[in-house]
Amino acid sequence: MTVELIITLSIVILAILIYTVTYFIRKKHYERIDELDRIKKELYSKMPSDKIRTLDKMMITGQSKEVADSVIADVNIIEGKNLPAVESHLFDAEQATDRYRFNQSTKSEQKAEELLKETEENILLTSEKMDELLQREQANLRKIDSIKKRYHKVRKELLAKSFTFGESINSLEDRLGVMENLFTSFSDLTASGDHEEAKKVVNQLESRLTEMEAMIVSIPELNSKIENDYEKQLEEIKEGYEKLIEQDYIFPESFDIEEHISQLSTKIVQLKGLLAQLELEEIESEQANVEQIIDELYDAMEKEINAKYSLEKLLRKLPKIIYYVTNQSKELSLEIDRIGQSYQLYQGEQETYGEMNNAMQEQKNVVASLTEQIEKNSIAYSDAEELLLQAFSQLENLSHSYDTLSESLYAYRDKEKEIKKDLEEMEHALREMKRYIQGKHLPGLPDDYLDLFFYTTDHLEQLSVELARPRLDLEEVTRLHALSDEDIEHLADKTEETVDNALLTELTSQRLYRYKEDYPGVMETIKYSEALFLDEYNYETSLKMVREKLESIEPGAFEEVKSLYKKEMSNAQ
Repeated sequence: MTVELIITLSIVILAILIYTVTYFIRKKHYERIDELDRIKKELYSKMPSDKIRTLDKMMITGQSKEVADSVIADVNIIEGKNLPAVESHLFDAEQATDRYRFNQSTKSEQKAEELLKETEENILLTSEKMDELLQREQANLRKIDSIKKRYHKVRKELLAKSFTFGESINSLEDRLGVMENLFTSFSDLTASGDHEEAKKVVNQLESRLTEMEAMIVSIPELNSKIENDYEKQLEEIKEGYEKLIEQDYIFPESFDIEEHISQLSTKIVQLKGLLAQLELEEIESEQANVEQIIDELYDAMEKEINAKYSLEKLLRKLPKIIYYVTNQSKELSLEIDRIGQSYQLYQGEQETYGEMNNAMQEQKNVVASLTEQIEKNSIAYSDAEELLLQAFSQLENLSHSYDTLSESLYAYRDKEKEIKKDLEEMEHALREMKRYIQGKHLPGLPDDYLDLFFYTTDHLEQLSVELARPRLDLEEVTRLHALSDEDIEHLADKTEETVDNALLTELTSQRLYRYKEDYPGVMETIKYSEALFLDEYNYETSLKMVREKLESIEPGAFEEVKSLYKKEMSNAQ
């Protein structure tokens, strides 16, 4: 096959392909144009022409007429502008397809489709508005009929139970009169054909009627609350207050009960005025204030009544506790004198006792003053009760304080006995340490040990002298006791340390002696250690010398010696 033939066949095949593709594209565009044209024709058939003719024949006025004219104008725009514009876009799309200008055709098709959707929505909207206009009169009449039935029910309720509405009845009847005028207005608007304006009147009537229905439910309850609760409670409070005053009750200055009664009376009048004006929301907030004042007044009177009975019990208890605390004070005074003869009081007991007596006298004066005021009826029972309860509490605290101070005084003797017993034990311990160290047959004792021993002995002697005084200075005795106790503990440790060092020196020297032939300097160390041991009694340094020499020759040997020594000492005990 020649090259020319191949090129010719390729061109023919390409031409066929182009023709085929172009054919199918054109076909697709023609089909889309036909579909859009079909939709356009359907929209023409959906145009509410019959409804427009019906509207033209109807006698409508006012706002209804304005709405009708607006809807008709919208329909005219759809017929005269929108649908012709769709037809124009479709024509342009068809022309572009014929000329193989597929992009231009697509744009025209899209414009036609968007305008068709918008037009369909407008047709539905205008049709709904027309239906509403055509049905407005009947809808209004059906609704007004329902409202009238409810209205007559409310009116009947007001007439039958007018006494339950109190001073609000006039305002409620005025509202019914306003609703009657609205019914008349509805009839006039309906007769003139202004059904849109009539609809507004219907909505007003429904709103007012709903409000009235809620009022005729809530107002009787509010009115009953005011008349049967608040006013009766006010009367009861007034009567109760007058009876209490006749019985010589006095109320605290901090709570002006007459002012509160006046406020309550004013608030109730205000509530009735708000009810008369149908200010129901404001009534709810004011009710809380009224109920609070009522509670406060009842509480104030109940508080005084209860306080009177409590006072009667309290006035019987107070003399008893005063008598008891006074006896405590007298007994404590004798105890202070007695203890003071044997001991120097160093913890301020005398001053504390004087302060407590002053406090007791102060509370006695408070009780006497309040008792006099109660007898003269010059103080409120609640105030007197509060102050006397405080006094009673103070006297109870004083009683506990007297007991505590008494225990503190008795502790002097107990402390003396305890220290004397400790002194005997410390003297015994000192003698035991002396015998113990003597039993070890040491060549002598180090100077620091002897100093500590005599220092401890001096402290024990001083403590013994202080304890023998006819009037003990327990503060000084306590100080010496602490020093002596510390010295004894220190001396016990020092005794054990001295004995351990001396005996360990002997054992370590014996172990080191084994190496006298093999290691030079062993004998020299032993001799020098022995000189410190026998001449200076410096057992600590003596042990250190032989220990270090032994460890340099036989590491760990000293620990073996020490372990063996502890075992022997443990068995000896």
